[in-house]
Amino acid sequence: MSDRGLSTDPRAERVRTRLRDAAFAMAHERRVDDITVGDLVARAQVSRQVFYRHFRDRDDAVASAFTHAFADAVGDLDENDARSRILRLFGFAAEHRAMYRNIVPSTVTQHVVTAFRAELAPACEEIGAQGMATLAAIAPLPADAVTRFLVGGFMEVLRSWMEDPDATDLHARVAAALDTVDALLGISTAQKGPHNG
Repeated sequence: MSDRGLSTDPRAERVRTRLRDAAFAMAHERRVDDITVGDLVARAQVSRQVFYRHFRDRDDAVASAFTHAFADAVGDLDENDARSRILRLFGFAAEHRAMYRNIVPSTVTQHVVTAFRAELAPACEEIGAQGMATLAAIAPLPADAVTRFLVGGFMEVLRSWMEDPDATDLHARVAAALDTVDALLGISTAQKGPHNG
């Protein structure tokens, strides 16, 4: 994502928000590769010059839109409630599933995946930390390796669900994956909190 949008001016932030909102909305409507900067500025009702003050290009604007959307999806949750954060992120993915086919074949795919992984990583880090006692008895794994393993596993759950056009059970798949991880890492139900999936 570009560092062009780092101004703290509230007016500049409003313009960036309009451009991100335009990018997010248009990604619901058509393939990202078919969206132009002209489309984004028309939707946001700003000039190209203003657009380029905030973003390098279309992909930068779309990546920023998704980065903010993922962060907003979990922004009100306690950072230490890993299970709720993961379920909320995947709930967001399920709610916006129609965009999947508009994003995946595009040049911005990796940016969106990276943004999703970045929001998923702290929750996986928390889960890994809870299970380190069990893991230490099995093998001396570094915590970051456990985090990457968990992120990769959850991303695979998402990918397999997205690629199955008839699947409607993302919440159940993620809850089952969380329960499996908890069982393997020896994380008790009491550590999970009151909501157990």
